[in-house]
Amino acid sequence: MKIVWVVRPAEGGILQHLEQLLQGIGDLEIVVVAPPSLQDWAGTRRFVSLDLVDGLRPKEDLRATHQLRRLLRQEKANVVHAHGLKAALITALALAPTNHPGFLFTAHNALPQASSKLTQWVTESAQRWMFSRMNMIISVSDTVRSQIIRFAPERKVLTIHNGIASTKFGQKPLEVSRASLGLELDSRVVGTVARLIPSKGIATLLKAMSLLVRVMPRLHLVVVGDGPERSKLEQYAHGLGLAQQVKFLGWRDDVPDLMAGWDCFVLPSQSEGFNLSVLEAMASRLPVVVSDLPSLREAVVPGRSGQLVPPGSAPDLAAALLYVLKAPDKARAMGEFNRQHVETYFGEDRMVRCTRALYEGLLP
Repeated sequence: MKIVWVVRPAEGGILQHLEQLLQGIGDLEIVVVAPPSLQDWAGTRRFVSLDLVDGLRPKEDLRATHQLRRLLRQEKANVVHAHGLKAALITALALAPTNHPGFLFTAHNALPQASSKLTQWVTESAQRWMFSRMNMIISVSDTVRSQIIRFAPERKVLTIHNGIASTKFGQKPLEVSRASLGLELDSRVVGTVARLIPSKGIATLLKAMSLLVRVMPRLHLVVVGDGPERSKLEQYAHGLGLAQQVKFLGWRDDVPDLMAGWDCFVLPSQSEGFNLSVLEAMASRLPVVVSDLPSLREAVVPGRSGQLVPPGSAPDLAAALLYVLKAPDKARAMGEFNRQHVETYFGEDRMVRCTRALYEGLLP
């Protein structure tokens, strides 16, 4: 079986998801078609460079469509799997006017919201046409699925939740993890893992921290991740007087070791398709404080896993974090529940197994 992956410009959770699939279905022939920046990431897999760019860029998009059309005709793949909405659009255009019998799309994020009625009409018309070309659509959450079935038949849209290998988490001693960050054992530590873009709500988290340190002066925040907002957020933290309390670590490949030294995980996003970092924190036996979003409710059980807060509200976020940090016995019970919950419902093996079955089901 030959599978061509068409991948939009990506980092963070999407790449982690794809790495899990590459490892789990290593016996299948997968050709990765993606922007040149992802060539090193693809490793030993055959890689074909395609200049995909985010947003609508008519000239660049037309060039990418023609290039991909030639490639797909040469490859004659059994399955063409697009990852991300932009990759799906270019792939649908490249395959038109005929339908490929194994055109598959994974929606890793929520569908975009239009800024005007005209834009909404154009966007929804394009989505309806694009989804009609596909044989199957994978959504990473039921929340994303509920958006897609407005434009596609329900029978075509299948939820396969992201999964993680929980055995990688909770292995390192707390004191070793804290020492690696220069944090003392009796400090309180809150951590997050996120791409530093506005929709992740890190500015709200920093504002909440400025409220919390007034009553918990030994509290620290660890921010793992990079992105276009990093410099702005670092300046904002400094302006709030948090230069000593907040550590921006950038991108790291040792997240399990870092989480071992935290007391709580926080994610104040304004929108999410689904989130691997929340699952990683739960596997690390951490209580979680996250935005009250439908997709996050699919993983987080209110009261048992942690706390849900209104997106964008720094006071509510601060209050929820304070509740967890001031109740260590409850926090410990939440962490134990989270580990069991992830192992039962969000295992990496399940995600890989379901995706493989879908590939095999698309064969004639």
